[in-house]
Amino acid sequence: MDFSKLDDLQKRTFNYFQSYTNLDENSRGFGLSVDHSKRAEIASIASTGFFLSSLVIGVSQNYISYDKAYRQAYLTLKTLMYNVPNYHGFFFHFLDINTAERYKKNEVSTIDTALCLCGVATVASFFKGEIEILADQIMNRVDWKHFIFEKNDKTLLHMAFNPDIDGDYIKKDPGFIHQWDMFAEQLMMYLFVADRKPEKAVELYNGFDRMKAKYDQFEFIMTPGNTLFVYQFPLAWLDLKNVVDDQNISWFDNAKTATLVHQKCSLDYRDVYHTFSESFFGFTASDTPNGYRVFHGLPNAFNELKTDGTVSPCSALGSFPFTPEISYKAFLDMLKIDGLYGPFGFYDAFNLEGGKTWISERYYGINQGLILLMVDAVLNQSVYHAFMSHKSIIKGMEVLKWKRK
Repeated sequence: MDFSKLDDLQKRTFNYFQSYTNLDENSRGFGLSVDHSKRAEIASIASTGFFLSSLVIGVSQNYISYDKAYRQAYLTLKTLMYNVPNYHGFFFHFLDINTAERYKKNEVSTIDTALCLCGVATVASFFKGEIEILADQIMNRVDWKHFIFEKNDKTLLHMAFNPDIDGDYIKKDPGFIHQWDMFAEQLMMYLFVADRKPEKAVELYNGFDRMKAKYDQFEFIMTPGNTLFVYQFPLAWLDLKNVVDDQNISWFDNAKTATLVHQKCSLDYRDVYHTFSESFFGFTASDTPNGYRVFHGLPNAFNELKTDGTVSPCSALGSFPFTPEISYKAFLDMLKIDGLYGPFGFYDAFNLEGGKTWISERYYGINQGLILLMVDAVLNQSVYHAFMSHKSIIKGMEVLKWKRK
């Protein structure tokens, strides 16, 4: 299939990270990437992981010189190692982009740390040298054991931690927040744990619930909220096509099925939400006419469709490796929406309800990163090759017994 028209999208999205990342070498926050384009002072540690990964794509596609990308990666890792505060090696979700200090009272996040570590591992494999040494220090500093606990005879990971009684996500007492006891976007964590605590990694991987669900003719393992990005994010780095675990589960095939479910659910409700079509589908987290929202497709644990008809380009484009034909058609059809394709690729979302066209004026770093990496996955696989060749990932695959079919 000819995906050549994606080249422009890839370059524009790469340029987003060059434009919305702190690249001031005199700043303590060098390499930190913004949460979204309308709030330039706040960095997201997850967006920073996507920025690091973007450098591998940039070099591979000649968008940036090797030496310039190497320096950006190296200085970013120095920021992560020496300037960004950590709790047992885990990072806070949001940071001041200039000082690298924690933003207000947001939480220490395992998933956002993991997304950052995916970028760290990617540049370590690609650039080697001093970058690999620094990356090892950052990754080895993460004390996974501190977040592991037992509950109902299962070994689980806490999701987050907040030391403040009035901190984000704290309902009563400060401390650990919730746990990864269900299938969600945490798959890469078990590989990272396997490198450091192999005896615990298998218990953790087997410890979360696999909730089986059915929609129309589709059967799959569902995340409770059935939000599309959950299936996509770990597979932006993990190349799991034709890979199964020792229970014969293919997370790649599961993500493909989930995408088809989101498309079918959208089509089933297009009489209510007129934005939906074969190309405009998916329930994810994005900007909306009423601000940032997380939407939920059917089926889900609370048996309620949650949407206002808003569609984010990252829904279809974030599934490129799983549904290339559907995703490419969605790309071409979204290009026809006047004003949606901007200087850094597609704006975050659009809504055609009520006979009006609403288009977000924002770019969100993690949604931009998802699009960039998934386009790379069908064009060049440069991030896949780098990440999957990292020693921690190779060992993790062996420990968890994930094997090629």
